Amino acid sequence: MKSVRQWVGTSLTFGLLLLASGCGESKPAVDSSTTAEGKVTGTVKIRGKAMKGGEITFDPANYQRKDAPLKKAPIKEDGTYEITTLVGHNTINITGPEIQKEPALGYAALSVDVKNGSNPPFDIELPPKENK
Repeated sequence: MKSVRQWVGTSLTFGLLLLASGCGESKPAVDSSTTAEGKVTGTVKIRGKAMKGGEITFDPANYQRKDAPLKKAPIKEDGTYEITTLVGHNTINITGPEIQKEPALGYAALSVDVKNGSNPPFDIELPPKENK
């Protein structure tokens, strides 16, 4: 009888721990605002040299705001850009003549968490440096 109680107690404890750990398919917390914006500036470099021209796109869409519009800005001849986009997680895409010559550079998984108002510079190095 004692072993049955231990088994039930252990099973209940394990079940509660499993439930508390969030093993469900909950979605991550994301920003749902469609009006709060932040300004992001930075420089795009390819192998240490400024990317001359092109376009940077920030995509603020998520499961809370599926139809959020893409935000686009030109990359200037000195590699700098300035963009205003919705706050929260934004995925980034870069296009331009240098990317057309070497398409693999455009497949970098880039993203940034944009805060309300002005953000610190977000500089991009292509190809991305690997973490060791």
